[in-house]
Amino acid sequence: MYAQFVKHVSLPLYHWWHGSDLLRNIRKFEASQWLSQERLRTMQWERLSRLLEHAYENVPYYQEKFKEIGAEPRDIRSFEDFGKFPTLTKRILQERLADLTASNIPRGELVKGITSGSSGQPTSYIQEKASNRIRAAAGKRLTGIAGYDLGQRLFYLWRDSPFVIDGDQVRLASDVQASPSSAMASLKGALHARFGVENQTLRVDPTLMTEPEMGRVYERLRSFNPHVVISYVSTLYMFAQYLEANHLRGVAPRSVIVSSETLYPHQRELMERVFGCRVYNRYGLSETGIVAIECPLREGLHLNQEILHLEHVPDAFGYTQLVVTDLINRGMPLLRYETGDTGRLIEEPCRCGRGLCRIGDLSGRIIDQLPTQLGGHVNGQLFATFHWIDGVKQYQVVQEKIDAFTIRIVRTPSFAEGNLAPMFQTIRERFGRDTSIRVDYLESIPFTRGGKYKLVVSEVTRQEVPR
Repeated sequence: MYAQFVKHVSLPLYHWWHGSDLLRNIRKFEASQWLSQERLRTMQWERLSRLLEHAYENVPYYQEKFKEIGAEPRDIRSFEDFGKFPTLTKRILQERLADLTASNIPRGELVKGITSGSSGQPTSYIQEKASNRIRAAAGKRLTGIAGYDLGQRLFYLWRDSPFVIDGDQVRLASDVQASPSSAMASLKGALHARFGVENQTLRVDPTLMTEPEMGRVYERLRSFNPHVVISYVSTLYMFAQYLEANHLRGVAPRSVIVSSETLYPHQRELMERVFGCRVYNRYGLSETGIVAIECPLREGLHLNQEILHLEHVPDAFGYTQLVVTDLINRGMPLLRYETGDTGRLIEEPCRCGRGLCRIGDLSGRIIDQLPTQLGGHVNGQLFATFHWIDGVKQYQVVQEKIDAFTIRIVRTPSFAEGNLAPMFQTIRERFGRDTSIRVDYLESIPFTRGGKYKLVVSEVTRQEVPR
């Protein structure tokens, strides 16, 4: 009942007071997802054409690129033509941030953001405030596909980027003091917290999820009774392990949405068993917002196609990388941005009836696909076998060199070293007989600064991979 009050009364009043068009834009996206693929492609092309003209006229970096290839926007007449335009990498983004920023948009209309740094170093980016409002609505639409409705109680096991932009410096958020709010802003915030969506949201920092804290979170969740849970994959998986091991019941959301890390089948299976509902995979980037999400059929992740253009591009190392273009951010256009993630684009219609194209075979970051000295690569799914080994409570696989691994393990009383022998044999069969394997036994495996816990990490650079 209260969820309906928030959705139909307090939330519309809040956005009316702020002059926000969020709810209207959500309704537009909810309607456009049912358009045909042809209509959606036409919508994408219109936005891309305008963005190319804008980048050519107002963004120094792209002016250079057009000059280098001897072309103008009018020469790009199709998506196939656009696929020949140079890609943009994270390194270029860091080194040429000022040159990638549009010169014709007032600085007051831009906002600077930064990623969590989980792929190595935090990456700064610029977004136009107007594009963020559209992006928020498109993201809400996608989250709705996985079962969330405005006004419902939402449990976030999530952490925002631990870094902030302080002037021209990147700093830890904990080291920067927040600016005082105006009286009116404080009043609006207080009313929103009491009567709006924030009153229906419980947030927990995943980096604090020690076992004692998990017990306290469980008690809070039983009282809060969330409709939907949104979390990092690894953190919610650990929480589900804790609940099952301690025979704790009573946390029964209608759906679970996980993101930011590769979702392995054994993780989905356990979470669905513990929480008694479907687990939906979501894919997003700090630079572009929510990119795609599964529908109930779970035959790929539906793309935020009205505002993003996606390609899957083979590279020289044998990966099929996802390359994204943000169609609405004029502040810092991301044209053919290399995501560092692997997957493929599915353009065939989904049986659910939505026209949105989908992402399939989403198998994680390129840096976490493990190269072998025998040639080729092994997906991190190989190491999911550790989950089934008796006595292994948690694990993390780190490939330090192409022929050297460290396996970090948190043990239970039933653990025996001999239990690891079959897995070691499998590793040497796939990576080479002389592969070195070291085991470190830990009390716990630390989270990254962004609050994630990675099961598989490769520290091998591309230059070390046999060609």
